[in-house]
Amino acid sequence: MDAILYEARDRVAIISLNRPEKHNAMNSAMSEAFAHAIARAQADCDVRSILLRGEGKSFCSGRDTSALGVRPEGVSDFAHVSQSQSRKFNLIDSQKPVIAALRGHAIGGGFEIALHCDMRVASETARLSLPEIDHGIITDGGGSVITAALAGASRAKYMLMTCDAVGAHQALQWGLVDFVVPDKDLDAFAFDLAAKVAARPPIHVAMAKILIDGLQGESIRRGIREELIAITALYKTEDRQEAKTAHTESRKPEFKGC
Repeated sequence: MDAILYEARDRVAIISLNRPEKHNAMNSAMSEAFAHAIARAQADCDVRSILLRGEGKSFCSGRDTSALGVRPEGVSDFAHVSQSQSRKFNLIDSQKPVIAALRGHAIGGGFEIALHCDMRVASETARLSLPEIDHGIITDGGGSVITAALAGASRAKYMLMTCDAVGAHQALQWGLVDFVVPDKDLDAFAFDLAAKVAARPPIHVAMAKILIDGLQGESIRRGIREELIAITALYKTEDRQEAKTAHTESRKPEFKGC
């Protein structure tokens, strides 16, 4: 079964995350396939907007926990996260607008994928969270800075520091999503929005995206680079190791601040 599905219709590239049994958690192979799908859509002259969605009950539950901290031999934490971030910048910098359709859980890196998009449509089942601290790390795809840009600093701190999930209507009130619709209407509503954008002159749409993203783009890019430094340091802490051990032993971690 393909972990990423790709379809082009009415000038919209529909990219579907397809590990529903894992709530579309990303492993390395799926991340690679996702990057190729984004590049394919960006390179296709007939595609004018991109729609991201998830098969099953969730959009994306983030990095597959079995793959957290897994590195090819000889690859440092810094190099690994740098490579991951370069793929995320490819989505952020897409000249073709990207719309996310959020159903169920959008957790950690899955929520960050949604944050990289230009617009977000949530179903009433959507639950958004940034639980990285519970895993002894921190966001590395802009979760801290983009959340703060959209919802405000104190709300970003709430999400990162408590790891609590935010429901669809709360997310709408905070500016983290742009529309909330009944679950049965999510795919049709999100596709219609992507098609509406795709029907406009593509150069004008791209220029509008560049102009608007310029308002906070550099500060967000700087923040993501700072996340690289932060997470690289946090991988070496004792609390990170305690989080890994606690997960393996199916118990609550006992953090000591070291």
